[in-house]
Amino acid sequence: MTSEPSEFDGFQKIREEHRQLRGLLEQIETALTERSGSIDAVVDLIGQLGHQLTKHFQTEEAGGYFADALYEAPQLVNRANDLMLQHPKMTKSARNLADAADPNTDPERWWQQTTERFEAFRAELGKHEREEDQLIQEAYIRDIGSND
Repeated sequence: MTSEPSEFDGFQKIREEHRQLRGLLEQIETALTERSGSIDAVVDLIGQLGHQLTKHFQTEEAGGYFADALYEAPQLVNRANDLMLQHPKMTKSARNLADAADPNTDPERWWQQTTERFEAFRAELGKHEREEDQLIQEAYIRDIGSND
């Protein structure tokens, strides 16, 4: 007998993807700040980031990450839609990091430019993820509060 995945399973999957993304972001940051590994290896890590981010956003959108919360707090639909509209832009930004990381550039300049681009992207992604977390928390806090 099979059962449909629970809301808890969906949240666990998102949490695991967040953990994996943080791990990859930390790997890239370490490689860039310590200039460890080859430029090609760092470009490969950045390419993995674009792929992993695409999968993560697809999970959020298809897996009902927002749906259950918005069922509880429909007044947050516009904010959720705004956040989901950021997904394609952020995916493109991640993929552009790899494209912009031209290994034929002067190595010193490459490390500097790639580090700057990555730091800006990481800040943008962090802000986005915090806003998503706040939306989910707000939805369930409002739901819990309304039943008291």
